[in-house]
Amino acid sequence: MQMQQSVPGITSGSAAPVPLRALLAAAGATTAMAFGFGALALPSVFIRPLEAEFGWSRADLSLAYTLSTVGMALGGLFWGRLSDRLDARILLAFGSAAMVAALGAFAFAQSLWHLYAASLVLGGLGFACLYAPVLSVTALWFERRRGLAMGIVTAGGALGQGVMPYTANLLIDSVGWRPAYAILAAATLVALGLLMPSVRRPPVAMAPPAPAAGTGSSGDGRPSPVLLLAAAAFLCCACMGFPLVHLASFVTAVCGSSDLGSTSLLVAMLFGTVGRVAFGLLADRIGNLPAYATASFMQTACVAIYPLLDNQISLLALSAVFGFGFAGNMTCLILCVRELVPAGRFGQALGTVMMVAWAGMGVGGYLGGLVYDGFASYTLAFLIAFAAGVANLATIAMLAAGTTTRGKATPSGLAPAPWTSR
Repeated sequence: MQMQQSVPGITSGSAAPVPLRALLAAAGATTAMAFGFGALALPSVFIRPLEAEFGWSRADLSLAYTLSTVGMALGGLFWGRLSDRLDARILLAFGSAAMVAALGAFAFAQSLWHLYAASLVLGGLGFACLYAPVLSVTALWFERRRGLAMGIVTAGGALGQGVMPYTANLLIDSVGWRPAYAILAAATLVALGLLMPSVRRPPVAMAPPAPAAGTGSSGDGRPSPVLLLAAAAFLCCACMGFPLVHLASFVTAVCGSSDLGSTSLLVAMLFGTVGRVAFGLLADRIGNLPAYATASFMQTACVAIYPLLDNQISLLALSAVFGFGFAGNMTCLILCVRELVPAGRFGQALGTVMMVAWAGMGVGGYLGGLVYDGFASYTLAFLIAFAAGVANLATIAMLAAGTTTRGKATPSGLAPAPWTSR
């Protein structure tokens, strides 16, 4: 039996076995997504002890999450460009160290500016530095079943968003919020230290280089698909950002139980783990843009229904549906970006789109706290999130219509990229 010379361990044909190095890279990428998204979701459970100890308002505490998303937005643009040029291992080592340092710094916070500075480092120098490289490496290893592979990797993010805050809540109740942050920092150090070295590009890129897709005008007077996708991403993330930060607090207020509040978030993220894989499979079948629209519709419907519910069974059931739908947005958005640009510019394009997306997350999270402080209720915040979701669906419709009229639409609803393999 002879091995292929170009990419060791990968043989030709549609039934080629997946090489061990690809599986290890995907495992490392999944771990990075789990701890990165999990760390960003921690404010949802730390609001309670910080509010009790320092008397800070929920708007002030929500701003910490907003600043971490600002860091993700700006850092993602910078690190995304570098990820197309530098060895991924350099960025992964730096980002892992920054994440651990930021989580450790939270344990020593004495004022709001300490909290804000650590949040900026966590997002801008930590997870933002990991995000584009791990996704780019995964996309290079898995060409034919990319939707499934990206679904599995991004599912790690949903799992982390559920498990890490839930674990943090248990730690807060048992040892206090400062030791809880220290324990989470130590766990992040061990996990990333063990698995990040396995995230490496294949010896030969699996797609030929080609000119990058434009990010300005399409040449016919209409916005380019990348700009429309970025606008949709902002609105989509503004819709999801509010529930992600305030779901635990909302359910706690309705049901009078902080444990139930953290459980609702855990349920959403566990179902989100399944949703990301499911929507990856769906994207492989019906196309990336239609799958993205389906996930966005589910998310938008859920935020409209939340304020109508008042018992724990219905809230937990809706959290499961919300988690399944919202999680698919991340998988499908990444796949849409990958389809629009060549492999050699994926990091830059993803950084651009995600910069806008993270800005939407920050706006949604902060507005939720601001509205609650003003009205002592989350109802108006849910209505604002619903409006953003409807606008997102309208933008997706514009994107689908625009790419269809530019030329014969592909099964995904996006214009065919020049590098796409047959």
